[in-house]
Amino acid sequence: MPSDRLKKLIDCLHDNHDAGCDCAAAYKEFECLAEQAVRGVDIHELLPRVALHLDLCSDCREEFEALVSILGEDNEHRVNE
Repeated sequence: MPSDRLKKLIDCLHDNHDAGCDCAAAYKEFECLAEQAVRGVDIHELLPRVALHLDLCSDCREEFEALVSILGEDNEHRVNE
């Protein structure tokens, strides 16, 4: 059973499947998407339009990668405590 946040992301994608993804739309998905990326989920399968935007927009990609790095370090720190 997907988490509520994951279900919300999937529902959003379904509702907006024809809409383009700009920086503002991608940014709204960063936190949940980054959490999934840290868990090893392929973001291209989860939210392909946001993943495509990240592939094309270096500013968003840089910010997203920083968030993934921070979350990954935070998760590693919790495991090692």
